[in-house]
Amino acid sequence: MALKQTDKILDDFEHNVTNRIAAFDNRNDFPRMEDYGVTKEALDSYLFDKQAILDSGGSERSRYTIAGFLIVLPVIVMSAYPDKDLPFGEMTILLAIGVGLLLCLVVWLLWNLSVQIRLKKIANKQLDNYIKDVLDYRI
Repeated sequence: MALKQTDKILDDFEHNVTNRIAAFDNRNDFPRMEDYGVTKEALDSYLFDKQAILDSGGSERSRYTIAGFLIVLPVIVMSAYPDKDLPFGEMTILLAIGVGLLLCLVVWLLWNLSVQIRLKKIANKQLDNYIKDVLDYRI
């Protein structure tokens, strides 16, 4: 069956865990929530919060749009000066693109740092152990 453009496949952390639980929960050797002191409500809430943090950077499209803007921004600023005033002449464009790539890297690092800090704030050892065992479960 071919997917239509409007069909979406939910493939994120939260759905990976919940789909895996739904698929294998009836097996005897599958990790049980009770063994970890985890409730369904606590797990759902934790997964929702964790997925919200992971999605905080926006969609892939918006991230690429921001990256494109950051790469082009130094080139636009550079274009405000006449070619004769540029430090490396026409080769200054390469420097401007390099500065744009550096800006992208800084924004990416700051976003990842922010995500890691927020994930540490909500970390729950019991839930994390249960989720790890669910994701590591092999038939």
